[in-house]
Amino acid sequence: MVAGDLMATFSPTGAMLGLLSAVYPWIFAAMALPAGTLADTAGPRWTLTAGAALMALGSIVFGLAPTFGVALAGRVLVGLGASVILIAWLRLGAAWCRPHETARLAGLTQTVGAIGGLVGTAPLALLVARLGWRASFVAIGAVTGGVGAACALIVRDRPAAREQSVPAPPAGGGSAADLVRAARAVIVNPASWPPVLASAGIYSTLLTFVGLWGVPYLVQVYGLSRVAASGYTAWAAVGILVGAISIGWLSDRVLARRRLPLIVFAIVYAALWYALALPDGPRLSLGWLAPFCFLLGLTSSVVAVVFAVVPEVNDPRRPGVAIGFCNIPSFTAIALLQWGTGAMLDAGFTGETIGGVRVYPFAAYRAVFVLCAALATGAVLAAFAVTETRCRNVWAAARAGTAGA
Repeated sequence: MVAGDLMATFSPTGAMLGLLSAVYPWIFAAMALPAGTLADTAGPRWTLTAGAALMALGSIVFGLAPTFGVALAGRVLVGLGASVILIAWLRLGAAWCRPHETARLAGLTQTVGAIGGLVGTAPLALLVARLGWRASFVAIGAVTGGVGAACALIVRDRPAAREQSVPAPPAGGGSAADLVRAARAVIVNPASWPPVLASAGIYSTLLTFVGLWGVPYLVQVYGLSRVAASGYTAWAAVGILVGAISIGWLSDRVLARRRLPLIVFAIVYAALWYALALPDGPRLSLGWLAPFCFLLGLTSSVVAVVFAVVPEVNDPRRPGVAIGFCNIPSFTAIALLQWGTGAMLDAGFTGETIGGVRVYPFAAYRAVFVLCAALATGAVLAAFAVTETRCRNVWAAARAGTAGA
């Protein structure tokens, strides 16, 4: 959203800007399993509080940064804080919700994230236009700090009136050795990989378009203003708002299936990318941009099902570690793709700049979209390999079947 401001302020290359954006997912990937263990042991309440405090500090540092290096440090702090938030929240849900509600819980989480995504499009563009990007991020940091304080005061790890709805972690669950054992069990489980690879192919491409290059693409190729371009990409967040809850409900209550919705929505999601990637086709008309972004967000929200199915194929005593594992392939893919697409755009750069901002040609953007279409197609193939759990934990049954064989 503020890519143009950062280019004008720090004069980074596309690859440097991609690196700034990619720091966030790299940290998510590195912290996924430790964050899951922290949520399992220290509890979601204090994990959420600490994460929000780090995000607040990082946002303020980013807004006040005198150099690109300091801005990068602020981004690191934001990433460290954010890396524990999703996992702690889903771990909290494991204690408060019934097993057949997990996809809807993940969908609700996506819905809240989509609301944040909406705020981060046109509303953020208007805020930046009014206050400047620096003051905007300082204000965001202050609000985030208030949210962290609310977590400390309000959140409780489990209902007081009943026992925790999931088994307690094994004794010694907070030790480094236990983290290694729990992580290894998830990683070597072949049923863990297909859903997270499908999620990686979908989520990385979505964020690369909506979160990084979508607005510059619409501004430079279509000649739109930043606010107008942000209005189009905001439709992706609207799609996620609609899809996250409805797909979770469809999986939990209507179909009682995980694999089928993953396959169907992954196919439609991949097909959308080919509308941008076809080499001989014209660019999408303005009239199709809003429906395209809406459908891209709607179909991508099927990744909520992944956060339900991965814990269902792993040890129910360590849901935090299983949920954390979901983030490793996705955010590794995001980091690599955002850096890599920046490098691809730089390779197609013709030297044209406007106001200190690099202008990339349509052909360079199309090459990026071809790569995204290929990754989305890989997500479809991975979805076909997902284990069907029928919305229940199948870990013990799978172990018994392996032992019997």
